Amino acid sequence: MSPAHVLEPTYDALRRRLIAGAWPSGFRLETTKLAMELGVSITPVRDSLSRLSGERLVQATAGIGFHVPRLDAADISQLLDWHQMLLGIAVQRLETSQAALTIPHGHNGIADHSAILFGSIGMAAGNGELDRAVANAAARLGPYRRMETELLADAPAEIERIDQFAHAGRWQALKALLEHYHERRRAIASQLAQAVRDS
Repeated sequence: MSPAHVLEPTYDALRRRLIAGAWPSGFRLETTKLAMELGVSITPVRDSLSRLSGERLVQATAGIGFHVPRLDAADISQLLDWHQMLLGIAVQRLETSQAALTIPHGHNGIADHSAILFGSIGMAAGNGELDRAVANAAARLGPYRRMETELLADAPAEIERIDQFAHAGRWQALKALLEHYHERRRAIASQLAQAVRDS
């Protein structure tokens, strides 16, 4: 196992690249090449990729190595279902507890805004397991969220509206917005999958 002072920055760098869609779906992640790019040995890269495989951000195949997952339309639809269920639980907890919701601003595009917004909702719900599940689903959806503006022209405005309703604590209206948000993306799941494959 790599020492933490090398492993954590390596893991963080690879995770950020995966969420940002730096590599197309199905891309083979070569440990030697990545180690050279990151200026570390192969061991922390391999350890990081194994950890990311456990988080389902990387696919590991015995005898072949590590790849960027190749999600099809059904996979994306199921992941969106899961994301919606998790956010539904989080919003219900916020509505019941009337917990304060803080959403940081200063984001870089729709994928970043979505991750910050939904991550804030998950965190404010006050359950660590729920928070981590929301964050993981958001990370796995990251590369597909980058493509939303190509397929849904009003996607940035939609996220901004969800942000405003969450800030205002308008929970019932927020639930309806989140349902609509996920329905729209399930409807274009095949186009999202193709757009990431082509990127």
